[in-house]
Amino acid sequence: MLEGHKTVIRPLEIEDIEAFYQWYNDQEVNLWSSGAWPLNTLLSKNEIEGRFFDPDSDERRYAILNLQQELIGTIGFREVNIPAQSATLFIVIGDKKHWGQGFGTDALETFLLYIFSQWNFHRLSLDTWDGNLRAIKAYEKLGFKLEGKLREARFVQGQYHDALIFGLLRPEFFKKS
Repeated sequence: MLEGHKTVIRPLEIEDIEAFYQWYNDQEVNLWSSGAWPLNTLLSKNEIEGRFFDPDSDERRYAILNLQQELIGTIGFREVNIPAQSATLFIVIGDKKHWGQGFGTDALETFLLYIFSQWNFHRLSLDTWDGNLRAIKAYEKLGFKLEGKLREARFVQGQYHDALIFGLLRPEFFKKS
């Protein structure tokens, strides 16, 4: 397990599926995690289990807990490029009572330290939509740089929004720390 100041990160457990099912079918969670409302997921518990526990997937997903060991979100990476030592990150705080309190920032910082140090990545990227100001603030606080945008790539609540792409290099992260 990885321990931050406010969060703990551990491997997924089958018992986590119930919470993921609730979050992935929640309008507000989907809106802020991906701008995907109307929902583009609406996954059953079996579909979530199949996706999250697929041994052939290049996605690595972990559970985020608060210090009381309550499941509050998920974090991980995908699109691993071994020669470039790069990957794409994702994070969702699905438990809404933990929003806006620094849990996501703490989990992401804890995870960055782990994957830059132990997985030996050189570059990590992530993306969000331009209306997700809370996520943008957290990413920039941790040293991510805006590297580009995909114009009107997200359709959120009846309007087109830009997708913002952020990147962080290992030397930048450790220089900040």
